[in-house]
Amino acid sequence: MGRLIIRKTLVWLVCLCPAVLWAQGMKDIRINEILVKNVDSYEDDYGHRVGWVELFNSGYSNVNVAGSYLSIDFGNKSMTYKIPKNDPRTIIPPQGYVVFFADGIGSKGTFYTNFTLDQTGRLYLIDANGRTVVDSVRYDLSAMKEDQSIGWKVEAAGVDPVWTELDATTPGAVNDVVEFESKAELFRQHDPKGFIMSITAMSVVFLALILLYLVFKQVGKSHVKRAKNKAAASAAVAATGSSGDAPNGEIIAAIAIALKKYEEDLHDIESTVLTINRVAKAYSPWSSKIYSMVQAPERKSRR
Repeated sequence: MGRLIIRKTLVWLVCLCPAVLWAQGMKDIRINEILVKNVDSYEDDYGHRVGWVELFNSGYSNVNVAGSYLSIDFGNKSMTYKIPKNDPRTIIPPQGYVVFFADGIGSKGTFYTNFTLDQTGRLYLIDANGRTVVDSVRYDLSAMKEDQSIGWKVEAAGVDPVWTELDATTPGAVNDVVEFESKAELFRQHDPKGFIMSITAMSVVFLALILLYLVFKQVGKSHVKRAKNKAAASAAVAATGSSGDAPNGEIIAAIAIALKKYEEDLHDIESTVLTINRVAKAYSPWSSKIYSMVQAPERKSRR
């Protein structure tokens, strides 16, 4: 029973692997730019100028496009080029590019297709399974200009890119070669002499100085008021000889004398203390000789 569960689990994992690879790989590849009429633009490795197709990896992991297909439909015809395997150059790095030359001679190498772009049609990028369309774009040969490529372009900041004519051909590079003007540049255009900037800067400085003046003035008033209150309290104490409910010197002296007397008389009521007082007397019966002498017995005479 345990082995059966393990086998089923392995089968499910095998079935899920292609889906996982698809989710993490080919879905990130897109047709980024194509040039149909190449007159004075990008040359191939043989020094020829032909139409070309650029693929872009929009993900953040390497993707190998080997085994997938580039296909073109024009009219009722179609031609398909399978990207060869075992070529490390087919691995597109994250945010990377690769260019295929459409010269119609597929035997020149990995990056040379067996079709050209000299007819209006639709270009497809198909997954290695031969069925799943990863991306597709359409181009009109009559609308193409010499050395004018088409591709994905961001026309404004924060706006999704659109498939349109590009300002310049950019094989192997990002299509958005035109930098958007920054806010500082726009401000400079509205204020070429710098008058608005100067007035704004001086206004900020003056407002800051005024704010600091008000703050320090308020702090000074608070300190002066506190000093006056302390001086008034000191004068009142000096005039009355006492400060509020605090006892004066006479009261403190009386309390000290009372405590002293209490401590001196305290032992008279303690049961464990013996008090001996010396008493001086002029005569003490203890020193009388009559108590220390033996009295002779009275003799009686005989008759």
